[in-house]
Order: sequence, then structure tokens, then C-alpha cells
Amino acid sequence: MREGVPAVTWALTGLLEDARAEALAARELPGLARLWAAQHSATPADGDGFEALLARLARALADAAYDDPHPWVGKGRALFWRDAAQQVLAEPGAQTMRRLASLLGHDIGQMRMGLNPRTYRQAPSYRDDNRWLWHAEGQQAAVPMPAPAPASPRRSSDTVQHAAQALQSRYPEWDANAAVWRRDWCTVVEEAAPAGNIEDGTHWPDPPAKLSRDLVAAIRRIDAPRPSADPGDELHVDGAVRWAAARRTGRPEAAVFPYLRRSPSRRQAAVLLLVDMSASSADLARVGGRSVLSRQCAQAAALAQAMQRAGWRVAIQGFHSDGRHKVRVQRVLDFGATWDANSAARLATLRSALSTRLGAVLRHANGVLAGQPEGARWAVVLGDGEPHDIDVHDPAHLVADARVAVREARRCGVRVVCLRQSGSPVADVESSARLVFGDASVASAGDDWRSGLLRLLSRG
Repeated sequence: MREGVPAVTWALTGLLEDARAEALAARELPGLARLWAAQHSATPADGDGFEALLARLARALADAAYDDPHPWVGKGRALFWRDAAQQVLAEPGAQTMRRLASLLGHDIGQMRMGLNPRTYRQAPSYRDDNRWLWHAEGQQAAVPMPAPAPASPRRSSDTVQHAAQALQSRYPEWDANAAVWRRDWCTVVEEAAPAGNIEDGTHWPDPPAKLSRDLVAAIRRIDAPRPSADPGDELHVDGAVRWAAARRTGRPEAAVFPYLRRSPSRRQAAVLLLVDMSASSADLARVGGRSVLSRQCAQAAALAQAMQRAGWRVAIQGFHSDGRHKVRVQRVLDFGATWDANSAARLATLRSALSTRLGAVLRHANGVLAGQPEGARWAVVLGDGEPHDIDVHDPAHLVADARVAVREARRCGVRVVCLRQSGSPVADVESSARLVFGDASVASAGDDWRSGLLRLLSRG
């Protein structure tokens, strides 16, 4: 990682540098100190492990009113601040932070404590991981995986080495019963879907010509300019004819002259299609007699092709979970990649199994979409919208967490909708989906699933 630098030292250096930078910023804008101090929640009750001590030291350096009994935390505070009111830095220069980190790190070594750099997360969460302090070569482990390599026609083992390079991310989970956040509670493992066999991908060929034309036309209509009473970019011809007729007959709508106001084009929109791979997707769909997963994959294939032809950016990921530490996301199509036979072959490798920890998946999707260019962004769940996992016994817990995750995404400008599959006979599936996404953001995947989904997208 950071070559030649012990993990304990680089963790402490990052913490001290964050505290120094925030202290200097607070001199110019004092309100920042109150804002940052409120984010620190570490207490002696968190324990005396190294990560807990790091969080407690971070709070001690940011909040002069916080009293921590641990002598190591007290020593760190005395080395960093010259006065008890924490107004004067003992070592204001950036170059001295490494020396202070070495001193404090020596004490950690004497206490026989260590740090696992793969699982360590900076606390509080608003701070970054200080990678910029180190050489670029040390950033390899945290760089997102590249797009999947092209698959060979018949060999599924060609991407085994690539698939092994899984990217792990940790996310909080909302506990509605206790009204608290469980920090770093869920681990999402993102990896490339296996290459598969190109012949298997023929399950999802190019959509029929009429279906393709209808989908592309419908998607482009979402971009179309809309009538406006305000001066706009151009005259609304049909509306002008109706206006003239209304004026001659004395109807009240003649008071509004119609213009077309063009909204910013959504053709650079980014859509992430999330295919539910949980065990319930093995059920037979009520429409067509195929499995729910097969139907979802066919929908994802048709939508990906149509949206790309309309000029939108599209990605496809499958997901399921096996407890909070094993939330698995498989990348079928990445943003910027073109749908082709290899994409179809990867889609064919998705298999129904395990459970649905939807909140963690949506938080991960929100992070993926945050990396896309400015424009409309959607996360579209193709599934029953019913959160469930083996380590949760209260069915309302994951529903509440997923609902909070949807709200988080929407605050970030990501529109989250669900194309609810109708294969499961469970009576409360629909109500769960509507609790999570809201009535206006759920469409049923029946015979006319295209109209339902496009209606959801056009509302955004």
C-alpha cells in the first residue's frame, strides 16, 4: 500500500492532518468548528481498540469540551494543541504531522495494537482517506475495477482472474426500531459477471424491430419539449391552432398563448438497471410462464439496447445477498460500454439464489451513478421490491432501511423506481415495494411493462 510506511503511521498521519486542516479553516470560518464537532460521536464506551482510539482522538482534537480518560488520547491532544481551549496549534506545519504520528504510533506498538488497512474506515465518515498524502502507486487497491475484458466465444474461464479482483465497499444501515445508524454495517462485494457462453446470450437477441422502434421513440419522447405559458424556445404549432380556435369561439384557454420550452436534454441521462437475482426470482412469472429472472433479464436487454440507441448511458448489474457481510453485485454492462454479444452472454450467467438486502444495493448504486456526468440519473430496480435477508428476523427492518436509502438517493438527484415483477404469490410483495419506493414510483411488469416503466421515467 503506502510503501515503507506502517499502516498505523499512515492512519495517524491522515487523522492529524485532517485535524490540522480543519483547525486552520475554522480560524477563518468559526462556524465550521461547530459543524465538524457535531459529526464526532466516539466515546469511551466504544472500547479501547485501535480504531476506537483513533475515533476518540479525532473527537478530542475537534471538541475542546470532550473529556476522554484514556492517557493515549490525552497525550495526542497535548502534542497537537498548545492550550486547553484548543485555539493554538503546537505544531502548525504539515511536515510535523508525520513526526507526531510516529510518536503516537510507537505507543500503539507498545500496547501491541495493530491495524488492518483493508477494513479500516476513516471516522467520522465525512473525512476522506487521505490518499493524496501518499504516492500514487499506493492507490492501486482502491481504484475501481476496469470494464470487463471481452469474452471468448465458448470459454467462461477467461475472466476468472478478472472476476477475482472484487471491489468491497461498506455502507451504514438504518435501524428504525432503535432509531440509530449502524455504521459500516453492510459489505457490498462488486465484481464482473462471468464471461459466459455467447450461445447462451441468444436468449436475449436484438428486440423485434417494432419493439425496438417503439421503445426508442418512447424514450426520445421523454426528451421532447413541453408546452409552456412562458416565452420559450419555439412556437407550439398544434397549441397555436387550438389557441386560435379558442379565441374565435371565446373560450377562456385563449388567454394563454402556447410556447414550447425545451428542458435540458436528457439524452446524456444515465440509467442503472438493477436485476434482482434473489431466490424469489426463480418463481414462474404469471405472464409468459418463464422464470421471473428470465423475464427481468429480457427486459434489461431490451431497455439497454433501446436506451443506448436513444443516446442514453446505460449499465446493468445483478444483485443478491447472503447476510450483511455478503451483499453481492455483478456487473453485466458498465457505463460507456456498448451492448453486444458478450454483454448478452454475461447477462445469461445470472442465477437465482439467496436474499435481497435492498438498502445496501441502492446505496452502492447511488455511488455508481454519482460518478456519471451531469444530467438526469435513474436507478431502476427490476424485481419484486421486497427486502429480505437471512440475518434479519423483523421483516419491517429492511423495508424501513431501503426506504431511507431511496430518500438518500433522491436527495442526491438520483430517481429510484421499481418495475415490480408479478411472479411471487406473496400477498404483501406489492405493498412492500410501494412502502420502499412510493406509489408513484412503482409499475407492474405485466403485458404492458414498457409503458409502465416509461411512465415512471417521464415523471422525473
